[in-house]
Amino acid sequence: MNINLKEYQRNKVDELLSKCSNLLSSKEKGKICVFQSPTGSGKTVMTAKFIEEITKELPDEDLCFIWISIGKGDLHIQSKNSLVNIFDGFPRVSLLEDEFSGSRERITRNEVVVVNWEKIRSKDSKSGKWKNILMKDGEKINFRQVLEKTREQRKIILIIDESHIGSTAERTNEIKEIINADLTLEMSATPVLTSKTDEIVKVSPSDVIEQGMIKKEIVINEDLDNLSTKKNLDSQDLVLEAAYQKRIELKKSFAKEGSNINPLVLIQIPTAEAGEDKIKAIRKFLDNKNINEKNRKSAIWLSEQKSDFLDWVADEDSE
Repeated sequence: MNINLKEYQRNKVDELLSKCSNLLSSKEKGKICVFQSPTGSGKTVMTAKFIEEITKELPDEDLCFIWISIGKGDLHIQSKNSLVNIFDGFPRVSLLEDEFSGSRERITRNEVVVVNWEKIRSKDSKSGKWKNILMKDGEKINFRQVLEKTREQRKIILIIDESHIGSTAERTNEIKEIINADLTLEMSATPVLTSKTDEIVKVSPSDVIEQGMIKKEIVINEDLDNLSTKKNLDSQDLVLEAAYQKRIELKKSFAKEGSNINPLVLIQIPTAEAGEDKIKAIRKFLDNKNINEKNRKSAIWLSEQKSDFLDWVADEDSE
């Protein structure tokens, strides 16, 4: 890993190592450690460092990891790409649907398998049978059988990202039972703690703010009044124009520092009918700036509508 950890990150990785190592040494399976850390604190980096170091800390333990990304769409692909970049070669990271569609019997030692939650949880409401071929019984080996074969040789550490989502749902518990991990690490800024929680590692927001990872204060609508006197815009276009101008300002500032970072503007859309009108207005505003999906300068991520080229949005120089 080529990333230099902040002081609080280093401390929490050490705490994770200590507590999780103790839980793994227990004769009882199914221990749970909750990792509570604020959004923007670097949970993925800290957990990746924990994975990397626990394989070295416990050389006599034969371990593998299942990383579950909860949420629809391609979030699991983003997680996989992030882990690959962080690990920089070791350990191996693979996607469940790419590697385990019938050709492999086991997860290998130290391997991290990234799983899309929706792909393994879906069942037919009438028959109760698994919908995805990854989970179905058939001629090829399914993921449930892969897990059985893997447990014959090594211990499984299950990592659940954004674990608070659907944490108490019946299907969530069913998937946990199928995986039957020796240790589960639940990651969340707002975790759900239960009587089954064995350990908790908590990152203090004050430590994250002190290290400059997140801001204590956010400037809202900076210089908006000044902009409104110069341009004859309605309130919505005024806010969009302010964001557009701020993006240009930030890009120039990065360029002065010799950086190729292209700042990303996020536009949140309200739900229900109001959202449709907002989308039309926003599309029109952006089109006038020559920003659209066709030239890949904008992308959409909504529950029912997603651009098909989102894999590169996280790149620092993405268009």
